[in-house]
Amino acid sequence: MKNKRRSIVAVVSFALVIIVVLWINGIIPKQIAKVSSTVYLKRNFPKMQLEYVNIEWASSFGDYIITFKDENNKLHSFCIGPKYFPINLGQGMFGFEEEYREKYSEQKERENQKYVELENMPLDYNFSQMVEDKCYIVTNSNTVYHIEELDKFIENVKNKVPDEIRIVQYTIEGQPILTNLEYINNKFIMKVDNRRDGYASEEDRKITTEEYDATEYELVKGNTPNVITNLKTYYSVELKGKGIRHTISICSYAEIKQTTDSKFKIQFNADSKAEEITKILGKEETDKYDYDIYSYKGTVDIVIDGEKMSLREALINNKITVDEILEKANKDAKVDNTIFGDVYLDGGSSFYIYNDYQILKCNIISAGIGNDVSYIKDLYIGVPSMYIGDIKAKNYN
Repeated sequence: MKNKRRSIVAVVSFALVIIVVLWINGIIPKQIAKVSSTVYLKRNFPKMQLEYVNIEWASSFGDYIITFKDENNKLHSFCIGPKYFPINLGQGMFGFEEEYREKYSEQKERENQKYVELENMPLDYNFSQMVEDKCYIVTNSNTVYHIEELDKFIENVKNKVPDEIRIVQYTIEGQPILTNLEYINNKFIMKVDNRRDGYASEEDRKITTEEYDATEYELVKGNTPNVITNLKTYYSVELKGKGIRHTISICSYAEIKQTTDSKFKIQFNADSKAEEITKILGKEETDKYDYDIYSYKGTVDIVIDGEKMSLREALINNKITVDEILEKANKDAKVDNTIFGDVYLDGGSSFYIYNDYQILKCNIISAGIGNDVSYIKDLYIGVPSMYIGDIKAKNYN
């Protein structure tokens, strides 16, 4: 028993010695300074979005110098002490507080705020008030108001200038849906006010807020093809993710014009109950293709000269070819900035992401026998979030 007690005392004593050494050498005090100053600055100066950079002992000051960077990567340094329990921020704070008040004072925020907060807007907010407030409005009669406000907002986002825009669009029944989109501190903040939609369920009649990292999304205004009506929608607004991500539709109503540049439109029908991967046409069924054609999480129809049919029927009856589909997708991606097209570094697989679907043409290098190399060339049409990694895992492993 005595030996056990001696062992415990020895371990505790050793631990205390280690702690004392770490404390005297400044390792523990630096961690205390980092935690305490981070909590203090984030609580009292939240809009600066400060991030810790480093901390060093400054013998000339008799304190530590701790450095943070703000949302614009500007560095801010402060003295913090005392030496062995540094929790008091000192020199550097006065000028920092002055700068913060100047930049983020409530009065300045009110001066810069373009619109009254959605929460404070009356439920009888009418059309004439919306026009007077310079909202970007798209009516069900296909009339657009204040397109210049949208152009200005997009330009400010491009130049990283904080701004906001209020978008008004209407339900089929004529109820206004208000969306505030704000760009600030490298974020998109989107508030959607659905309280005036009398046809929505009661739990859906509310204001919702979402935030998006502006480094991962781009704001898009463009011409969005509507494959169901064979019309082209103008002045749509979206946040479109870079790479394999998703697109958030902000405004999809607008002026419409008949399209005449193509004889066919793909219509993808997402179906959560369908087989995840379904073969549309096998290479064994035709001598035209040396690969299989699949749908992913839905079914695929095609409208050719106004006639709707399944993609399988169209391919079998030579109404359309895969080459024509890919040629059009490639052209669409070049002329329409709402359609994202790119190539994977896996042998040359290409993909085209539309609002409602994605086309993925595989060209995956596959190990053959000996030094031979073979390729997987299957075609997939599926949901916009379809990812080639999932396809490989499910079909080719």
